[in-house]
Amino acid sequence: MAVALGALFNPLNSSMIAIALARIETEFRVGVVAVTWLAAGFYLTAVAVPPVMGALADRFGPRRVFCAGLVMVGLTGALAAVAPSYPVLVAARLLQAFGSCATLPAGMAIITATAEKGRPPPRVIAMISMVLTASAAAGPVLAGFLVSLWGWRAIFLVNVPLAAVALVPALRWLPKVAPVRRRQAWLPRPRPALLATYGVFALVNVVFYLAFIMVPLWAQRSGGLPPHLAGLLVLPMAVSAIVMTPVAVALASKAGMRAVLLASATLLLAGSCAMFWAGPIGLVLVTTSLIGLASAFSQFGLNSLVFVHADRNETGMAVGLFQASRYIGAATAASITGVLFDPAGMGPSGWVMVTASTLILLAGFIIPVETSDEESRQNQ
Repeated sequence: MAVALGALFNPLNSSMIAIALARIETEFRVGVVAVTWLAAGFYLTAVAVPPVMGALADRFGPRRVFCAGLVMVGLTGALAAVAPSYPVLVAARLLQAFGSCATLPAGMAIITATAEKGRPPPRVIAMISMVLTASAAAGPVLAGFLVSLWGWRAIFLVNVPLAAVALVPALRWLPKVAPVRRRQAWLPRPRPALLATYGVFALVNVVFYLAFIMVPLWAQRSGGLPPHLAGLLVLPMAVSAIVMTPVAVALASKAGMRAVLLASATLLLAGSCAMFWAGPIGLVLVTTSLIGLASAFSQFGLNSLVFVHADRNETGMAVGLFQASRYIGAATAASITGVLFDPAGMGPSGWVMVTASTLILLAGFIIPVETSDEESRQNQ
């Protein structure tokens, strides 16, 4: 539970900012191009920092890195909330990315080190996966109400009590894990199966974040909806993640992990195709529901494969790279949104989503889902 609480900060803060950008741009009068750096800068930092934080956790102890990340999230949240100028806000936002990127790799390193078989049980991976997907999708909903009631500073200030709540169980219950004593490289060995897992996850997040960014933007710009109602349109993504993650666990136990990956790709493709007709609110909700269902399956399945293919002593780095691949996809989606946004509809983004979903479906048939040792035992 402590690791799950720490894991929510990165996806939550990556998504809440989308609702607040218009208000921040108006207050500081910096222009649209400049204000988007609050989102793009966070994404770029989130690509580079997680592997470093994972390596630090492996070398100096994951509990120490985990707690330090929570403290930084709280402090930077307070700093951003009282920022007197836009440069100070950007600096606080980038530091916030450093803190929020520390908790997941460090937390999963703790879980792996204390697991009986050296691999987190499916229920633990399911809980973390559910938190990651649900918090990312719930961010705009929470931000919409915070911005409407108290202004944009509230989306940063909310990190202070949340970090404090997460820090208490972390200090009390997270065990101390000895750091790896042997000399260790700063990057894990380039295993093809692990690299393929990262690549597929990046593509999944291109689809997820295109829907996630495009739907509220289109609703506000073309539909004239206020921020809190536009944020509600992506609420089905969060609900689906909570409801369907246990289903993904059950499917994996009965039909295997490849079935989970193929189910995810099929749902992604269906949701991507629905983007061509998304206009009425009902069809928009169908689209976000399908993407949310797919994300629940893919987050659990691909997260599980990281622990299948990664060396136990490199868990922190491996999870950090997995987290970084999320934001490679998010940054790609954010860039595509600026180019393909069409007030008349979401069809241009739909073509990109269909292409990416097709590649994910093809990868689902060929990506390794077992370690070489397990495969050799089955062939005997």
